[in-house]
Amino acid sequence: MFKRVDLLLHPRNREAPLLAQRIEKKLRSRGVEVSRTQREHGRDRKLGPSVDLLVAIGGDGTVLRAQRLAVERDVPVLGVGAGRLGFLAEIAPQDLDDGLERLVAGAYRIEERSLIEVLHERSGGQHVGTYTALNDAVLARGRSLRSLWIAVTVDGVHLANYVADGIIAATATGSTAYSLAAGGPILTPELRNIVLTPIAAHLSVVQSLILSGDAKIGLSLVRSQDAQFSVDGQLDVTVSYGDKLTVTMADTTAKFVRVSAPSRFYTELVARLQHDLDRMRGPSGTETPPQT
Repeated sequence: MFKRVDLLLHPRNREAPLLAQRIEKKLRSRGVEVSRTQREHGRDRKLGPSVDLLVAIGGDGTVLRAQRLAVERDVPVLGVGAGRLGFLAEIAPQDLDDGLERLVAGAYRIEERSLIEVLHERSGGQHVGTYTALNDAVLARGRSLRSLWIAVTVDGVHLANYVADGIIAATATGSTAYSLAAGGPILTPELRNIVLTPIAAHLSVVQSLILSGDAKIGLSLVRSQDAQFSVDGQLDVTVSYGDKLTVTMADTTAKFVRVSAPSRFYTELVARLQHDLDRMRGPSGTETPPQT
C-alpha cells in the first residue's frame, strides 16, 4: 500500500478539485498521507523524496505532466479522468469510489510503458538538450506555412527526404495520439517500438513506419527553414538548419498504476473509435463531410 500520495490537478478543470477532495478523504481514512503538487512560476514543483504515488486528475495532458515529474523519481502514476475521452487515465469519475477501494485493498498492478529519448545537437556537436517523451516527439514547421524538407536516417542509413508539415516519432503509447490523427497505425501499449509518421507528406512513397525499439533515428532539416520541436506537446524548442535530432528508446520506463484488467485498452479503443465515428455522422446518424 502506498504511504505518501501527491495529487496533480488540471489547473483550470472545474471537476478536478471536487475529485481531489474525494480522493483525499478516502486515502486519509486509510492512514495515507496526501498532499497536492504545487506550481511555481507556471511550472510544477518536483516531487518530495517520500512520495510513492502521484495521482493525476484531469485529461491525458495532465497525465503527461505527471509522468514528467514521476519518471525522475521512478514513481508510478494513477490517472483519474476529469477531461475529454482519452487513453491515459485509469479511473473515470463515475468509477472513482470502486477504483479507490481496489487501490487501498492492494488490488492493483504496475504497468510499464516505453519512453523515447531525443538528443538535440547543433552543428559541431554542441549539446542543446536531452528530452524524454511518453507519447511523441514532433519536428514540425514553425510560424511559416511552408512545408519542411526533413532528412530521416535509421541506424545511419538515409531513409528518405520528406516534404511535409512535420514528422512524428511516437511510442506505442503515443500511437493513439497525434500519430494516429496523421494516419499512423495503432500499437498495443506494451510494445517496445517507435512509430515514425509524416504529417501531410507531399508525394511520399514511404509513409508511416514501425521501427524496432533498438533503432536510432536521425532527423534534420535539408534547408534553412522555420521549425519547432515539441515533446509530448508540452515543451517547444526552436530547431535550426544544421541541428540534428537523434531519437532512441529511453533506458527508463513510465510506470502506471492499473486497477482494471489489461483488456481495458481495447475497451477504451472501441469507445474512442465509436466516439469519433458518431461525431463524424452528426445528429442525423448519416456521415457528415468535413467542414472546409
